[in-house]
Amino acid sequence: MWSNMVKQGFSLIELMVAVVISGILAAVAVPKLFGFIDKSKASEISLAAGTYVKLLETYVSEHSKGGNWHDIGYKSPAGNSLGIAGSTNFLYDATQAFYNWSAESTVNLNDCTTGNKWFINYSLENGSHHVMFWASNTDVTKCSDALTPNFKRLSNTTTPITTPGGKE
Repeated sequence: MWSNMVKQGFSLIELMVAVVISGILAAVAVPKLFGFIDKSKASEISLAAGTYVKLLETYVSEHSKGGNWHDIGYKSPAGNSLGIAGSTNFLYDATQAFYNWSAESTVNLNDCTTGNKWFINYSLENGSHHVMFWASNTDVTKCSDALTPNFKRLSNTTTPITTPGGKE
């Protein structure tokens, strides 16, 4: 009688093994997923800053002087060319109070905490058409190196330009 019965379903052991394997995969995959999500959010910075650098280089080559965001035709991902405006993850500051270009994180991105800034200053080399850029971050290790490794490549000088208006 028992030999003619078809076995249907899973045993308790098979279900427990499947649950354990799923749990291990989730424990490994979920933190990686959140890391990738934060890295994708931070990728906005390198693209926005790169656009600013290219527009400023073009403006300097045409006018032999630097210009503010509005002059060079730059708008941040938040849509501002004047004042301060925020996208989903960053505040962009076009006032150029200290840095020529800056963005401040408004959310935690992995180990990079809220309030970290990415910034760029520039200086014209001897009044010529050549622009010297310096790009950095308030926490290079956790923010710039870990999240936006291409950001520092925007620099074409190793000398920090740290004063208002980009002057050394």
